[in-house]
Amino acid sequence: MPAIYVLDVPEFAPVAEAATGEDLSLTRRSGYFKVSSPGPISVRRADTDLVDAVWFSALSGGYAGALERFDGDLIRVVPDGR
Repeated sequence: MPAIYVLDVPEFAPVAEAATGEDLSLTRRSGYFKVSSPGPISVRRADTDLVDAVWFSALSGGYAGALERFDGDLIRVVPDGR
């Protein structure tokens, strides 16, 4: 199951809030938000209003699944197919 772990600090909150996916789940654990879904998870940068330094650090908490795309516009994590 894909998941994104987002540091639970105000600067990164827009990443967790803007995440989309089927049956999306958002939980807090050990200083992180865990955003998970049985399918792909997407975060559009336009929905976060983050500056470059924060956007490109958004996955510093880690992720589970396969990173399909991570560029200046979109983060997309999909099931890894294992």
